[in-house]
Amino acid sequence: MKLKDGILVQGDGALANKSKSDPKPRLYVVQEGQRHLIRTPHAFRKGKYNRSAVQVIPDSVLERVPLAADVEAMSDETIGLYLHSFLGNGHYMTTNGALRKTPDGGQVDATTRTYTITMFGGFHGGVNMIYSDADGIAIGMSHTERFGVDGTWIGRSDRTDYWSAELSADLAARTTAITVAHFWAPDQLEDIVRRGVEVAKPIVELITDIYGIGGDAKSS
Repeated sequence: MKLKDGILVQGDGALANKSKSDPKPRLYVVQEGQRHLIRTPHAFRKGKYNRSAVQVIPDSVLERVPLAADVEAMSDETIGLYLHSFLGNGHYMTTNGALRKTPDGGQVDATTRTYTITMFGGFHGGVNMIYSDADGIAIGMSHTERFGVDGTWIGRSDRTDYWSAELSADLAARTTAITVAHFWAPDQLEDIVRRGVEVAKPIVELITDIYGIGGDAKSS
């Protein structure tokens, strides 16, 4: 089976199933008889590809198409992130996730659990990521995610939400660590982080500022 140039293909996961390993979905575009990996949603949009054009083909067929040299030479870099915070008054937040860096940029995928054990008092928690470079300087920030819960005797007191963020190629290349921050006043958290990034504050000082407002923060 010869694949035409320009075709978008994904394996069907059959080989992973036989080996009892978790399938790792990969999307490729075929050019000049080789398959080039499309690494991120950003790269997919940048290439102006159409998702309805993606064809799922047998892994055995896909494996016969040579990998392009750029796929073989490049490996993804991943930075994990984790923070569990007690914010006082029975309120908690836990964030898990990872930044995957590629030559085209970066993609953060994360989940945040927001919950309280307070019977009649809920809260709105905020989570923010601060990107820092090899010198420990804050060089960027994510959008502040906001999640609200009710008291345990009032309504929904425990929730887990998925969220994501994209980094430009330049920011992803310069980022060597991520600091996750939690606070139960999202706007105040965002103001503190934004000011720190604007003046290129050392991340250790910015973490101290977050502690100063009653928040919590941890670097990867």
